[in-house]
Amino acid sequence: MKKNYLSVLFVLIGTTVSMHAQNLLLNSGFENGTGDNFTNWTKTNGPANITAETVTIHGGVRGIKAISMGANEYNVQLQSDDVATTIGVNYEISIWIKGTAGGNTIRFSTVGGTAVYAPPYTVTTAWQKYIYGFTATATTTKISLDLGKGTDTFYIDDAVMLDLSTTPSKDFILNGNLEAGTGDTFTNWNKYNGVANLTAETVQVHGGVRALKAVSTGAAEYNVQFVTDIMTLVVGRTYTASMWIKAVTGGTTVRFSTTATPADYGPNTTTTTAWQKISYTFQAKNESTRLNLDLGKSTDTFYIDDISFIGANPSLGTSQFETPNNTAIFYPNPVINTLSFSPNADIKSFKIYDVTGKTVVSNNKAENVSSVDLSALKKGIYILTTDSNQSFKFIKE
Repeated sequence: MKKNYLSVLFVLIGTTVSMHAQNLLLNSGFENGTGDNFTNWTKTNGPANITAETVTIHGGVRGIKAISMGANEYNVQLQSDDVATTIGVNYEISIWIKGTAGGNTIRFSTVGGTAVYAPPYTVTTAWQKYIYGFTATATTTKISLDLGKGTDTFYIDDAVMLDLSTTPSKDFILNGNLEAGTGDTFTNWNKYNGVANLTAETVQVHGGVRALKAVSTGAAEYNVQFVTDIMTLVVGRTYTASMWIKAVTGGTTVRFSTTATPADYGPNTTTTTAWQKISYTFQAKNESTRLNLDLGKSTDTFYIDDISFIGANPSLGTSQFETPNNTAIFYPNPVINTLSFSPNADIKSFKIYDVTGKTVVSNNKAENVSSVDLSALKKGIYILTTDSNQSFKFIKE
């Protein structure tokens, strides 16, 4: 009977993990630790300036308060334990941060292989998510939060590190194959400039039965411009735009750009007379963004099809990554109605807190409890803590 139960448990856990991106950082919410110490994190510089914070927090009941002295970035520095990484694979790190004064900067950096130093990130007085992507150059990598550059007090919470090669992704363009539409119109697309030069094509297609024909007049890039509907992106996250294109003459150029504040402009890419896939990768600067196909620079006729705009689209589950050395297993995450515990867990009591630190569930006689009914809880993020110093952050749906 026990063997059957364990099989079911592993199936449940496996199902949960497959549905969510894996946070590679241990104690990523900074909930675990005593006093001003944080389990799985090391104060490598300015230890007295890095303390636990229980009032100004983004999630859970505990975050970080860092007092910056206005010197070098590394003068106040908190560093993660080693994270197993694969050389050449792209990763993304993020934290939630706010400042007391605002207008000062922090950055990410890495230790392991060739060090990576992210560009300075300007902190405001409101909670905001700081995201940076990098390529691993070693089999283990430490993540450093470099907090010493500006004269300010920073509050930091909810760090995440994702392996983008295993993280769920999404194509943010609707009707990227251009099949939907009537006549010379294309559903979910807009003709910003050179309207008469953008028509439907049914012979020179890369896939399906319909593509775009663009006649360029040889003026500025934006004189013939095909533009998506607004896409909702994550500021700082990396996205890759691509399209299949061929030209009648060839040797002429097109480019990608974005309609956002500020805008991004990709390089002018040379076309050929055969179908080719061209791409442009950039970091989003605005949540509301349109992708532009700028086709007006050269004198040529282009055929375009199968356009995509790919970016990470993680749904984060933290059940196995917040406290991996614990004997207890909690599942599923997110929770709909019932949160379950593994029955061999040495738990005598537990409490569940909401994001304000308010206790919403408490059980002081939990020795024989294997589940708890959470159907009455509102949707949101919660923290479960036990008398055995275990912590589990979960989402209630």
